[in-house]
Amino acid sequence: MCPAMEPRKTRFIWQGCAVELTFEEVVDAYFDCRKNKRNTIHAVAFEFELERNLVDLYQDLIGGHYNIGRSIAFVVEQPKVREIWAGTFRDRIVHHIIYNRLAPRFYPRFIRNSFACIPERGALDGSNRLWSGMRSITRNWQSPSYYLQGDVRNFFVSIDKDILFSQLEPRIVEPWLMDLTRQVVFHDPRENCIMKSKPSAFARVPRHKSLLNTDRNKGLPIGNLTSQFFANVYLDALDQFVKHTLRVKYYYRYVDDWVILGESPGELNNQFDAIQEFLQSKLALELHPFKKQIAPIYQGIDFIGYIHKPYRRQIRTRTAGKMVSLVHQWKKSPYALEDDALIDLRNSLNSYFGISRWGSTYRLRKHIGDGVSGLFIRPDENYLKLIVPQSVPQ
Repeated sequence: MCPAMEPRKTRFIWQGCAVELTFEEVVDAYFDCRKNKRNTIHAVAFEFELERNLVDLYQDLIGGHYNIGRSIAFVVEQPKVREIWAGTFRDRIVHHIIYNRLAPRFYPRFIRNSFACIPERGALDGSNRLWSGMRSITRNWQSPSYYLQGDVRNFFVSIDKDILFSQLEPRIVEPWLMDLTRQVVFHDPRENCIMKSKPSAFARVPRHKSLLNTDRNKGLPIGNLTSQFFANVYLDALDQFVKHTLRVKYYYRYVDDWVILGESPGELNNQFDAIQEFLQSKLALELHPFKKQIAPIYQGIDFIGYIHKPYRRQIRTRTAGKMVSLVHQWKKSPYALEDDALIDLRNSLNSYFGISRWGSTYRLRKHIGDGVSGLFIRPDENYLKLIVPQSVPQ
């Protein structure tokens, strides 16, 4: 490694204030950014002149000359049609720098039952916590109880940037980090963006869910690490209100989807109205009027990819159908036995098996396994005689 790549601590003056920034932070952010993305075109291009690119980025940051590059916009079809606004690889390194600085200041404040984009608090942890709460409130499934489920309408495109920045600002003490965070929060990714998908694909995105139809001062781009982190910061105000003002014991949130467990439908209705009023007055958000559900717990709660019922947990019918369809489509492909096709099949099946193994899915997994059993050769004795040379008797 050349001297320029060696980690070092540098003190510099930013708007009259002495602030420390380390080149090591930039290098760490780069390694965080390239995880699972090292073979992408943009990562390879950045790594082609890695030392020069990292030093240039570091100099831009400490000199206050950093500017966000062009966003890359495209449309994905699964699990539903939505826009993705991805920053360049260079910009994503900056997102990790911001995240690495701010996350330790906010994570201790987050409630335990807030999940998604939080270390060790993924979908499985959320599912386990909800299931534990269901057993607890029903006294091991013996007492009747109810659940309230709601969803924030058009969450990411409705986030008010002024409100968001007012939540971030009190915990940012470094002037350079304040300026950098402000630039990311208020950046409009639509300006001079690269549209990778066809116009017809963007036309399939519902207008109320498209960033292209949102006011300039609202909306965060889906696809950036900072957007995921900022979303948790934004709704932390809701979490604190539900836990400390409404004093709800059994409350669980995964991004904009949330569940409350209670013993009375009337109490749950009152809590829904209080949450609706809080979101409108404090966060400029609304609850989706058609996604409100109040029902007995024994009917099952669809949350974080699982259907939670007494004594068992199931995966969604849609997920099971995708697993079966994956194998069927692979069998129909004329390139089914090529290396790339087999690797893609293996990766996809491993992902689905990782989800399904935590539910009551033995028969489904056995069916999928039987469907790909032809990949494995099971030679009989006659076959072995043909391919294994017989020893010549002396």
